[in-house]
Amino acid sequence: MSAHQLTSVITSSCLFFLAGFIGCSQLLRLWDEFLTQSFSGPVARYRQLRMDEQRLAHGLRLWSVLLVAGTAGLILIQSWPIAFLYPCLMAVAPPYAIEYFIRRREQLLESQLIGSSTGLANTVKAGLSIPQGLKSVADEAPFPLRTELDQIVYQFDHGRPLQESLADARKRLQLESFTLFCLALEVAVERGGRVNITLERLSTTLQEWFRLRRKLDSDTSAGRYAILIMGFCPAAFVLLFLATGMNAILSLFTDLRGQLVLCAIILLICFGVRWACRIMNIKLT
Repeated sequence: MSAHQLTSVITSSCLFFLAGFIGCSQLLRLWDEFLTQSFSGPVARYRQLRMDEQRLAHGLRLWSVLLVAGTAGLILIQSWPIAFLYPCLMAVAPPYAIEYFIRRREQLLESQLIGSSTGLANTVKAGLSIPQGLKSVADEAPFPLRTELDQIVYQFDHGRPLQESLADARKRLQLESFTLFCLALEVAVERGGRVNITLERLSTTLQEWFRLRRKLDSDTSAGRYAILIMGFCPAAFVLLFLATGMNAILSLFTDLRGQLVLCAIILLICFGVRWACRIMNIKLT
């Protein structure tokens, strides 16, 4: 092979690889946009809380791989009922996973707000103005609350009224404790008065509210763990019977009637777990 031919082969290979890479990148971007629109509700709330969007994208891509690979594997082994049920269950899984991470972020913000409200009351008592106190508290606040307070301070430093910055933050976050915090500051900025006393009372209220939330979580934790255990018990029993050599269990996976029975069991478990979770979902108002 001549040098000219070798150069042509290498160039064409590089161009082919580049075209494939660009095409795959575009397809991946379009797929990410499709997933974002499909789960627009929880994704929008995820973004409102300024959570890691790269982590969300990677999680949705992993979910897509599991969905396609699992469905293809079930079709290859001709397990038709389960091949139909599996993608249906997988399709409703991402919102629950995203909402779980959203609840964790909301609880983290609420717990961090207690210390920040106390710190702000102390700075105001020391003679600082509310914007100066917010800046001092934001420098010491942990992540992710620091990001929210920094945003409020940044907007104020660049000419936006503090009331508007606070209103924008509370409308975006939509957290009861943060809404109460911002409304107290808005009223204090607008009408003045003994701001430090207001903030101290607010801090006490938030502490009591958070204590009740923790007590409620503690009182219902046993029930939640019981739901989790009961949900996994049928799968554990099936694996145990398979390990002990009970051939009758194999009919659940190899026989059509067994697969239909297995699908019915899975649906009953999902329905029972969902119902029990709704019962245990007690909210403070």
